[in-house]
Amino acid sequence: MKTSLLVALACAIALLLVAAGCTQTVQPSPTPSLVPTTVPTKTPTAVSTPVPTTPIPVPTTIAPTIPLPTSIKDTQLLFTISAPNGYAGTTIRATTSEYNILYKTTLFNPATGGANGTINNNSGNYTELADSLTIFSYSSSLSVDQNIRNIIRGSGIVFNESTVTYNGITYIRFDAERDPYSGTPGETVIFVGNKASANENGYFPVMIYTMTPNGKLSQATYENMVKSFRYYTSRNIGNALGEETDRPPFYQ
Repeated sequence: MKTSLLVALACAIALLLVAAGCTQTVQPSPTPSLVPTTVPTKTPTAVSTPVPTTPIPVPTTIAPTIPLPTSIKDTQLLFTISAPNGYAGTTIRATTSEYNILYKTTLFNPATGGANGTINNNSGNYTELADSLTIFSYSSSLSVDQNIRNIIRGSGIVFNESTVTYNGITYIRFDAERDPYSGTPGETVIFVGNKASANENGYFPVMIYTMTPNGKLSQATYENMVKSFRYYTSRNIGNALGEETDRPPFYQ
């Protein structure tokens, strides 16, 4: 009897334990934490600044206009002209293919190297000389002034043509990109006087200057020299102030 009671009691206890185990709440598994994703930092792309390909112009120095205190005259050709301080003038007889008489007067700085060869060149052709002004005096026979203009116009050199009048003398002015006679580079300006503006001895002027690379005179200075050129009569040339041009005897 006791044994049966013990067995029954044991079975009851076992059933209670099983029931308790079945009703136990299952705890949910913890949610795993998300590991933050590392976003790589972008390195900023360097933007290159374009370098301008057009060269920046270098400012050039323009020679100043200088005074013209020196007066030079040629009594035989009846003219005077102003020049920078220290300048001198030389007049020689030049050859010409025309049926006329031609003189060449060069206003120059005696300190210019190699000047004598150019000054004493009696070929009748214009030759560039730094810081100098050349005056050709043509006798006004035939149509020599028109022939000179035609030579310049037919030279093939690019130029601008205009008419100017200084001290009663009318010129046809040619602003050429280079020497129209030799083709040598360098802006060359030519003033061809009209035959109607000849002096009483029958001469008219043709004045030429070139802006050479090694020259020191400004264009404004040259222009003032040209504007100062004037003719006199045979009666009043003696009263004109100025240093007489040198005339080498073997070139007269």
